Amino acid sequence: MRKVLLLAVAVAALLFFNGCRQIKEAWNDALNPSTPAFSFGEPYKAKYVMALFQIVNYPRAGELESEISTFDGQKIWINTNQFFSSKNVKEIRMLPRTDRPDCYDLALNLDDRGCRIWTILSHEYRGKELVLMIDGYYQCTFSPQPLANESSTWVVIQHPFDEVTAKGMVKYSQDNYSHLNPSPTRLF
Repeated sequence: MRKVLLLAVAVAALLFFNGCRQIKEAWNDALNPSTPAFSFGEPYKAKYVMALFQIVNYPRAGELESEISTFDGQKIWINTNQFFSSKNVKEIRMLPRTDRPDCYDLALNLDDRGCRIWTILSHEYRGKELVLMIDGYYQCTFSPQPLANESSTWVVIQHPFDEVTAKGMVKYSQDNYSHLNPSPTRLF
């Protein structure tokens, strides 16, 4: 009987400590009418997931390269092996642009692995452009700027993002990071 009681207490403690975040999120969703109702049991679907790809000038690798369409109808070939993604971005902030007040640049807070990858990208592709895709759709091309110093974890993507896209990137960045980097001790 004592073993059963200890087992029940251990299971209850485990559920309590691992489920606090989900309870807090459910409570916030219930109190905030602007967000859709959360239903338990549905898996999280990542939104506004970004990925960076290399532009291929002379396609010849078959399955490793893909042609994508830009907003103005042009075609770009990319290497389908992504260099960088939302998996390495802990948080995103909007930075107002001085030249276009209705648009924003994005500041990305990178994790350790993301900082290492970004350092390599900014060195290897200095003066060259990479393709930024959001949820599998072309967003823009840009040249990655290096980190400000070796202790910095923030980088800025200087491109005029519209308000809806920028707010979506900010809103889902932390949830996407948690979803794409699951804790091995988390049960839920």
